[in-house]
Amino acid sequence: PPTFLGHNLSTFLVYVWSRYHEGLEVNMFELFNARAEMLPWLFLAQTFLLEGVFPTLDLLGILFGHIYHHLWTTNALKAPKFVINWYNGDSASGKAIREKYKTISSDFEMEGQ
Repeated sequence: PPTFLGHNLSTFLVYVWSRYHEGLEVNMFELFNARAEMLPWLFLAQTFLLEGVFPTLDLLGILFGHIYHHLWTTNALKAPKFVINWYNGDSASGKAIREKYKTISSDFEMEGQ
C-alpha cells in the first residue's frame, strides 16, 4: 500500500478541477498549451516518463476524482440531514457559520454556472 497519499490527493484535486474547467487552455511549463481536461493525464504521463514507475497513484486519484465528479453532477452526494438541520437551526454556532459564509460565499462561485 502507498505510504503517502499526497500524490493521490493532488491528482484527485487536479482531476476535479479539470472537469469543472473543461475547455480552458492551460499553459504547460511554458512549453505548450493543453486543454484543462487533459491535465491529469499529462501528469500521469509525466510520472511514468520522468520517474520511471507505473503511475498507480495517479490512476487512483483520477479514478476517485471521476467517481466524485460523477456523484456530484448526478446529485448523489448530499449533506447528512443532521448537518442540514444544524446549519438551518437556531443554534448560535449555526447562525455564526451562516454569517461567516455570507462574507466569503462569492469566493466559491464558479464562472458560467
